[in-house]
Amino acid sequence: MKVMVLGIDGLDSEMLSKFEDNLPNFKKLKEDSPNVKLSSVFPPDSPTAWASIYTGKNPAEHGIVLFKDSFDSQHNIDEILDDIPGTTFWDVAGKLGKKVCIILPRMAYPPWPVNGAMISRTTESEDIKDIKNFDIKSYPPEFFDEYDFEGLKPPSSPLKLGDIIEPTKELILNEIRLASKICKEINWDLYFYYSHSLDKIQHLFWMHHDKNDPYYKEDNPYEDVVFEFHKFYDKHVIGKFLKLIDSKTAFIVLSDHGHGMRPTKVININEILKKKGLLKSKIEKNNRISKDYLMNLLRKKIIKTMNSHRLAEKFVLELVKIFPQGKKIYVKSIPIDENSTLACLSDLARGTKEYSYAGIRINNSLVNESSYKVVIDEIIEILQSIKDPFTSKNVIEWIHKREEIYNGKYIEKYPDIIFKLKDDWGAGWDINAPVFAKSETHTIQPGSHRAETAVFLIKNHGNMNIKKNMTLMDIPKTILQLLTQGRIS
Repeated sequence: MKVMVLGIDGLDSEMLSKFEDNLPNFKKLKEDSPNVKLSSVFPPDSPTAWASIYTGKNPAEHGIVLFKDSFDSQHNIDEILDDIPGTTFWDVAGKLGKKVCIILPRMAYPPWPVNGAMISRTTESEDIKDIKNFDIKSYPPEFFDEYDFEGLKPPSSPLKLGDIIEPTKELILNEIRLASKICKEINWDLYFYYSHSLDKIQHLFWMHHDKNDPYYKEDNPYEDVVFEFHKFYDKHVIGKFLKLIDSKTAFIVLSDHGHGMRPTKVININEILKKKGLLKSKIEKNNRISKDYLMNLLRKKIIKTMNSHRLAEKFVLELVKIFPQGKKIYVKSIPIDENSTLACLSDLARGTKEYSYAGIRINNSLVNESSYKVVIDEIIEILQSIKDPFTSKNVIEWIHKREEIYNGKYIEKYPDIIFKLKDDWGAGWDINAPVFAKSETHTIQPGSHRAETAVFLIKNHGNMNIKKNMTLMDIPKTILQLLTQGRIS
């Protein structure tokens, strides 16, 4: 059996249900597919999730875990990308003699030798250097000369929000034009195409579409953008590829995570840790002329400006071009005394996105083995006791020591404690500030990732049994079983 896989970043199962009467191709695919509940990884962040989809490994095994905190330098994907080539489901398929065709896979750049063809590009959201040095390559290299690779650079966020809509549609059409042409012209047993655009559109336009978002305005000019992009994908992506397969080809559409509203309220976890004596501020209570106080004040002003004018991506790009050390100073401007701090918040964006999922990193230089366990238990108890000031209900949805969810050689890339707040609360970094506050970053990117509503749809799976409850780590095995008629156990 041949297998075609379409990976659509951020495609959400509940959104498909909401819009399905206007999505004929998705609707028919859902009707033909068994009802599968697919759960993402923790964190449900795109690089982490796609690495698990590619390899079948949990994040502690493949190492794409990008938490940021005050005790470590920022992890770079390039540090551990060497663990990915040769281990993906398409590499395994190639070793089994199957011809593969891999188009624009997230994070898999540069392409490596495969049994077939692979086209890869730098991904602008992974690293700022990729914006300035966009590139696209193919394996084998001569494959690049046979097709038109123009128009495949993802657009960055413009100063005027609406200006990204048409360039994004054009990007999708350019991708599909190339992907469908290659699909028809070369022989393959396994075909994979990845698209990032829906996730980016939802991040940027969520508050204009979601009536539950407090920033939503009735009849705003962007109210239908998220809906229209779902229709665009239905027609130009799903509809296009469905016409290219026959009944002997398994057709899979999947996502890495779902999508929802980013929290509009925050709990300043670092301030709680400070009040409990576990974190120390560089700013003395009344010292408002110190460098640290002024840097923190500047940081807050920057965030407020970014939030008001939705300048997140543009701001960072321009700042780095003009002042290469600007980003480093910005992310270090939260006035935490790292040498005297026992524990601090660790998240995916150093407080610039305020997700509901985050962690706590322990300063290992200040604890021994026995005191470490005591500190861990103390912090878990502190977080579990936090109550919503409006409802008096617990705000923690779940909390674990990192070893309780994953095992692997990269487990220490995770914070020592990981937790998920209720969806309406985000984890805030601020200290010397109220514990409960309004989010200052919500409108920069009002959409957020959800772990529980990822998508797995399949057509033409024959007699093969498809698990009703899947994790991302189950996907490679499922694909390989389809390719080999179940001979892979």
